[in-house]
Amino acid sequence: MRVRHATSSLGRATVPMIAAVVSLTMACGEDPVSPGRHAGAEVSAWSTWVLPSADAVRPLPPPAPGSPEEVAEIDEIVRLQASRTPAGDSVLRAWSGDPGVVWSQRTMERLDFYWPLLPDVRIATPVRASRIMALLHVAMYDAMVAAWDAKYLYRRPAPARAHGRVRALTPVDETPSYPSEHAAAAAAAAMILTYAFPFDDTASFTRAAREAAESRIAAGAAYRSDVDVGWTLGTSVARRVLDRAMVDGSAQAWTGTVPIGSGMWQPTPPRRVQTPFDALAGSWRTWIIPSGSAYRLEPPPAVGSARFNEDLNELLTLAKGNRTSQQIELARYWATEAPSLRWELFIEDELERRRLSAPHAARARAYLSTAMYDAFVACWDTKFVYWVARPVTMDPTLATVFSTPPFPSYPSGHSTQSSAAAEVMAELFPDRAAHYRELGEQASLSRVWAGVHYRFDVLGGEALGTKVGAAAVARMRGDGVR
Repeated sequence: MRVRHATSSLGRATVPMIAAVVSLTMACGEDPVSPGRHAGAEVSAWSTWVLPSADAVRPLPPPAPGSPEEVAEIDEIVRLQASRTPAGDSVLRAWSGDPGVVWSQRTMERLDFYWPLLPDVRIATPVRASRIMALLHVAMYDAMVAAWDAKYLYRRPAPARAHGRVRALTPVDETPSYPSEHAAAAAAAAMILTYAFPFDDTASFTRAAREAAESRIAAGAAYRSDVDVGWTLGTSVARRVLDRAMVDGSAQAWTGTVPIGSGMWQPTPPRRVQTPFDALAGSWRTWIIPSGSAYRLEPPPAVGSARFNEDLNELLTLAKGNRTSQQIELARYWATEAPSLRWELFIEDELERRRLSAPHAARARAYLSTAMYDAFVACWDTKFVYWVARPVTMDPTLATVFSTPPFPSYPSGHSTQSSAAAEVMAELFPDRAAHYRELGEQASLSRVWAGVHYRFDVLGGEALGTKVGAAAVARMRGDGVR
């Protein structure tokens, strides 16, 4: 497990920083904020992302109570439970919790694998990593909402709650079992991961998904028909997500040329990557905001202007022995993986300690991921309008904490994405709003401390990201969730 994060008190003018690494995990027994612990029939009225409504993929009714089909399903569960093994029990426990958490973790692990392969393999660029997380979480959320619509239409009790012959080998609550939310989430996730990581052993995603789904039968939490219908539902939703992904613009290759002129972006040391990352990402289809250009920033300070020189000189001053060890540590901390993954970890911490219902947890993940993706698209739109040179290009003597990323400077991607993420987290977890906004500022300023961004990059990114975050919050407040 990664070290989580640091909190700080940050000043604008001189960049002072006081940081202390803290855990998000609360002490055992502490009662976190309670909304979202239970989800019932009201979920069917929640807004969806790719489905026109929650009932768009509604299944036919389950086998009737006492029917031969149901009796056969009960017999299967009894046989499975009679042949338990320690290894099998371990599998049941592994898949017994929130249906989405393992898939989120697995996707982050794959992105972590591909991050060091940049720039040669570009699966985990900042924009593409956030896109993958958004696709995953949208698919699992819509699958969850559709599953809940059918659950409370048919209200089939879980086998362990309806039949004395069946034991509950994992926690089984009063939520109806048809269709299985674990099967729906697993089927949706496996399809998204197969698409997102074509160089992997993609069959392993389907094997894991089948294991997750089948585990619910032996656990006494689901009938075979619950799992089969949940799988079909999740697959149907994932197909819709992938249909959208195929035409979102991300597959289009950039065939342009780098503009030439004073203060224009050039490949940066040490590798001097000639083709910048995702030059067309500003035109990719968004989830929340109208388009990447909807909030396009005004031009940055002109090269040679007093403001430009002031911000460049700030970086030179920091590089001449004036960075604190804490600033260097935090600069590296925020740069060790795709930037959106830090926030994905933060939300997993929150979901773990608050123990939200499966639909509420899926909703939280979907909003965070889509907001960060949209923020990156908006950022990349502005970046490739102005093509601003990185600080190390303007003064090659500048010592940076790490290599400068291969794309234009203005605005900062970390600042844009983290500011949007902070607004979503503040809305989801209002008791932690100040904390997450502070982390957003820390992520933003880490790019100044590293020497890879001017301060005007950071301020522009914060303004842009805050607008994207506000748009996400507005959608959240109108999506039917109370």
